[in-house]
Amino acid sequence: MKNDDPIQIMQEMLLVAQNGKPLTSEQVGLAMGAIFSGKVETPLIERWLRLISQRTPTAVEIFGGVQALMNSSTRIPTEIACEKIIDTAGTGGAPKMLNVSTLSALVIAACRGVVAKSGNRSRTGFGSSETLAALGVNIATEPAKQVKMLSECGFCFCLAPKHYPAARFATDARKAIGTPTLFNAIGPLANPAGALRQVVGVWSRDLLEPVAQVLARRGAIKAFVVHSADGFDEVSVCDKTYAVEIVRGRIMGDIVFEPEQFGISRSRSVPRASENLIDATTQFKRLVCGIDRGSSLDLVLINAALGLMVADKASDPKSAAALASEAIESGRVNSLLETVIRLSNQ
Repeated sequence: MKNDDPIQIMQEMLLVAQNGKPLTSEQVGLAMGAIFSGKVETPLIERWLRLISQRTPTAVEIFGGVQALMNSSTRIPTEIACEKIIDTAGTGGAPKMLNVSTLSALVIAACRGVVAKSGNRSRTGFGSSETLAALGVNIATEPAKQVKMLSECGFCFCLAPKHYPAARFATDARKAIGTPTLFNAIGPLANPAGALRQVVGVWSRDLLEPVAQVLARRGAIKAFVVHSADGFDEVSVCDKTYAVEIVRGRIMGDIVFEPEQFGISRSRSVPRASENLIDATTQFKRLVCGIDRGSSLDLVLINAALGLMVADKASDPKSAAALASEAIESGRVNSLLETVIRLSNQ
């Protein structure tokens, strides 16, 4: 018998989750729909998310969540084919050093890639969205302006609350939990411009295969899912990085990347982490301008390189990293940032 009451639906999905068995895509979709209605109280949402978070979500569960989030989203109505659009957003939930995914996204766009970079406000207060805003980017642009930015400069920032407003009803529950939830796995896979080229960093090695399966099922043209051996949701400059490659809707297999493959010397220590918003903003600008060197720049280059391979701008890690370096050294990345700031505020 069909039940249209969001509270009763959520209670039923809570009972299903308590059984300890994986949920179907339909069951996750029902739970997400109930949450997005705004009629379910935070404690009930929190209990359900905590139960799911006690284990690694399955590909079926993640897919159901992605479908529900996409169905509730405000899309970017660009005429640029989804097959050409790139995203570098990761799941979060791992230690953070720099705003690597956004720095990488700018490098890719400066090399003529088309990047619709997804992002959300961070738990630290100085993540990508806060840093871009501090630099002068209007991060809350409307879809019509994002269309223009993609067309004119090949980059736009997609702030999650603007595109998935109903997801706000889970915010308090997620904060109360304080660790990655199913929402973290879902978010990067629900790009509002429909990106089919992605680099997705995940918080756990156990998530590599499930996320890769969802990308394949959604028809990704080219993608990498990555997690480093030293615990980061990005490619490491200090250690090996585990990856799964997806090409044209098929999982091609597991790969292990080493820094030396990118023509970059292995660092003995992780790059210096940003300490606050002022520090993050200064560090971001110095890297974009090519002022900072060492492991911080290497981290940007090695991650941008993977994105350039996804964008089919380079065929191997070493040439991709060289292309990324040239984009920064030539001033193209800094010039692009200035253009993004200008266009986002017009």
